[in-house]
Amino acid sequence: MFRWVGMAVVVVAIVLAACGRQVTGLDAAGAGSIQPGRLLVRFRVAGQLDFVNVQYLIVFNTTGNQIEPYPQANLTGYANYSFAIVVGGNQYTSEPLLYQYYLAPGTTSGIQLFRITIPPQYINYVPNSGGNPTGGGEFTLTFDRNLLYGVNPSGSPTPVASATPSSGATFIPNVQPTTAAQHVWAINFITTDPSGVPIDSMGLGGPTDTTFSSGIVDTTQSFDKVFTKANSSTTIQNVSAQLQGFEIINAP
Repeated sequence: MFRWVGMAVVVVAIVLAACGRQVTGLDAAGAGSIQPGRLLVRFRVAGQLDFVNVQYLIVFNTTGNQIEPYPQANLTGYANYSFAIVVGGNQYTSEPLLYQYYLAPGTTSGIQLFRITIPPQYINYVPNSGGNPTGGGEFTLTFDRNLLYGVNPSGSPTPVASATPSSGATFIPNVQPTTAAQHVWAINFITTDPSGVPIDSMGLGGPTDTTFSSGIVDTTQSFDKVFTKANSSTTIQNVSAQLQGFEIINAP
């Protein structure tokens, strides 16, 4: 996963905090189907899912600046990347992996990638949920939003050369609460090959897109939002990596 980025493994004990429970009733058709404080995501592609040769990324910008994270992140210094949930494309596990994009302590540049090992009760993964109305592949994730509040490794972490999950240093993190601005997220869905090279994304430009917008994703509100990818002139040969759309359901 992103071999050009240093990575350390972070083992985290998640301390759950109470989340706001304000419900607006707008765009909230599915919010009652999940527990408060959770977000449900359905990831849809044109063909059958290929968890060996394709990485499926759900990328989050939780800073509150509402700027979309785009696929060519290695060219932009991972601008607007806060976290990513990655499914598939590695030889170590078929389970979802959670990563945080972290500015190296004491520097103003040099984003590093940290894997956050999470207790399984905080994320529910259905690898073939079968809800894609077009008959293509779909998987579903439901997770506690506190997982994306971030970790603060004590001291300066030492990156390791390999992305092997069993490698790297272990840190005792502190869960960082979000500010009011950080309740508003931007989310993008991206597919890559196993080495992290983008194949497709939700925008018209596919692997090089800079146009897609997920709009305002306010995690203090109930919503059920469905996004369908518009027809694009970009040809994606691998239908297992060709995005069709996604659904996100939030329960505050």
